[in-house]
Formats: sequence, structure tokens, C-alpha cells
Amino acid sequence: MSNDHQVRQRDAGTKFQPMHAGDLATMHRLAQQMSWPHRPEDCALLLQLGAGIVAVDGAEGPVGVGMRWSFGHDAGTIGMMLVARERQGRGIGRALMTSLIADSGSRALMLNATAEGLGLYEKLGFVPTGLVRQHQARFAEKPVVPAAPAVPLRRAAPADHVALCALDAAALGADRSALIHGLLASGDAWLSQGAAGATGFAILRPFGRGTMVGPVVAPDEDAAIALVAAAAKAAPAGVLRVDISAEATRLGEWLTAAGLPAVDTVTTMRRGEWPTLPKAPRRFGLAFQAVG
Repeated sequence: MSNDHQVRQRDAGTKFQPMHAGDLATMHRLAQQMSWPHRPEDCALLLQLGAGIVAVDGAEGPVGVGMRWSFGHDAGTIGMMLVARERQGRGIGRALMTSLIADSGSRALMLNATAEGLGLYEKLGFVPTGLVRQHQARFAEKPVVPAAPAVPLRRAAPADHVALCALDAAALGADRSALIHGLLASGDAWLSQGAAGATGFAILRPFGRGTMVGPVVAPDEDAAIALVAAAAKAAPAGVLRVDISAEATRLGEWLTAAGLPAVDTVTTMRRGEWPTLPKAPRRFGLAFQAVG
């Protein structure tokens, strides 16, 4: 962790230190303050997979957090940027971001920005590259979804997990095997099938106030819709969420028809040269907004 945070921010009483398991309660508390849905279990998984920084005021205790995730030597993401409401506007967020960028080395970085953070991230060299739409609804009973394209699918088995990781790596441009295995530990997955084997997947797992479908990786939008439909049919009653690329307009229309309207939008931003991506498979749905 870089050591010059205090020079770069105006709140001189604030110190910065690496995040540890004992700081999970702080991250969860700040997320709740911002009305973010993360459960303690979600925060724990994010910390298990990455590294974080905590901003600590000598009198008030922890007042901010930020996290980063490294995927190999070339790419990483930044997220869970949270500063207590009463301490916002004092440079804490900028100091956290500056440190996370420095600690990421030469990696290209990606993040999903709320409207409040967009200006800061632009000043720090991030460039908007697209939008993510959060589709969400609460169902009193199991969702009943509209018809989906006829695409060969099957339920994933443990033996398929390596193939899922490879598909995710191809779609993102970076290996997130630890993340995929972490999500599969509490979730279920569906595969789309081609002549040569698996071509895409979707994972349904607990998250936030209910369940979430993501990531969603597919060779085309027909397969993405079919995969999301299969996962949504298996979702229990309660809140169901899917975060998708705004470019996936047909998937967005299908989700809206399924009773899952878009309720929020964030801006995807990148800093540096992201690894080159093939034409397929494509990443239609996110795992977390924080991780991508």
C-alpha cells in the first residue's frame, strides 16, 4: 500500500491501513448507510478474493473503505468505494482511489461508477466505456418467465467448473477462476451447448436481499436470454437481480417483460489498455458491480 495518502487528501486526521477480516463489519455498515444490498457474506467473499484499504479517523474510527481485485498481471478491478456520508467531500475517496490505483501496479483497471463518483474517476484517468443496467424485482412466488430462444442448455456439474472459468476468462480478458469457484460454492449454473462443448453459462446464487443471476457469458444474445431464463425459473420467491450490459437491448427487453425492470444504471470505466477480447464469448451479465 502506498504511503502518501495523507498528503493527497484534506482530512488530516485520517489514517489509512490495509483491510482485514475485522473490518468486514465496517464495510457492511457503510454499505447499508448507502442502501447497498450487500450481506455480510457478500462482503466476506469480496475480501477473500481481493484486498482493501480502510480510512480511519482517530476519534470516530473507520470512516471509509475501498477494494481492488487483481486478475493476473494485466488486469484488475476497483470497487466497494464507500465513505461515511458525514465525511464525504474531504478528499477521503480520492486518497483511497489513488492508493488502490498505485497498489494495482501496471494493470489496466475497470470499475463501475455511480453518478456521484464519475467525476472523480475521470480526473484519475478512467474513461467511460459503456453502461450497466440493474434489473430487479421482488416476486411473491417463484418467477414465471416468458418464452426464451430455443438454445441447447443443461445444468452444470462440478466437472464443468473448469470450462466455466475458461469461458469467463475469454469473455473478460482475465482469469477470475477464484471468483467463479467462490460463486459456485453457494450457487447453481447452467451451460449452453455447442458441437464442441460448452459455449456459455449463467450462475444463480444468493446475493444481497435475495438472489442474483450473474455472471452471464454467452456466444450471442439468444443464448444469453436462454441462460438467464433457465436460471430465473429456478430462483426462489423474493428479490431477483440481474446486472447486464446496456448494449444487450434484447436481453433487457426480455427481463422487463419477465417483470424485472431496469431500476438503476452505472457507468463502466477503464484506465489503461484492457486485454484484447475475442468476438465470442461475450459477457452479458456481471458477477458483482464491484468486480465486474
